[in-house]
Amino acid sequence: MKSLRLEKRWSQEQLAQLSDLNVRTIQRVEKGESIGTETLKSLAAVFEISTDELICAINNEKNLQTEGDANMVKDHSQHNKAKEKVKSIKYFYTFSALLIAVFLLFMLPNYNDGENLGPLIVVFLSFGALIAGLAFQVFQPFGEEWEKEKTSQILNQQNKGSSSSSDH
Repeated sequence: MKSLRLEKRWSQEQLAQLSDLNVRTIQRVEKGESIGTETLKSLAAVFEISTDELICAINNEKNLQTEGDANMVKDHSQHNKAKEKVKSIKYFYTFSALLIAVFLLFMLPNYNDGENLGPLIVVFLSFGALIAGLAFQVFQPFGEEWEKEKTSQILNQQNKGSSSSSDH
């Protein structure tokens, strides 16, 4: 009903005066609360439409508001997921830079003409394994998206296989 009121460029107060209703009643109707038959008839008369058309308009606005709320929740959820992903990527780069700095600043000076080469290689490989493990966790090469894609591919192959065997 709000859209009908705005189409006429009426305030809630003006609509209340025209329909001989209370402003609070107009507000309740626009919020989607239930209304009585007399209120419905008064509003339909003011808008010069049938009560059925008014009920349809009210229900459409309720549905649009519900869809809008659901979309807003979904968008907020997606935004939070994206934010968490960005934080984990930021942590990955920070952690990797720290390990590289530790290796370069503390390990390489202990090279001693190859005397400590074995331990340096072990430390280097350990740091590499830590970075690779964290990268695997952060970037999830076999995560949900990969699973969805593989499932879709297998289903497509099965559908092609079953359609070609039914053709014979």
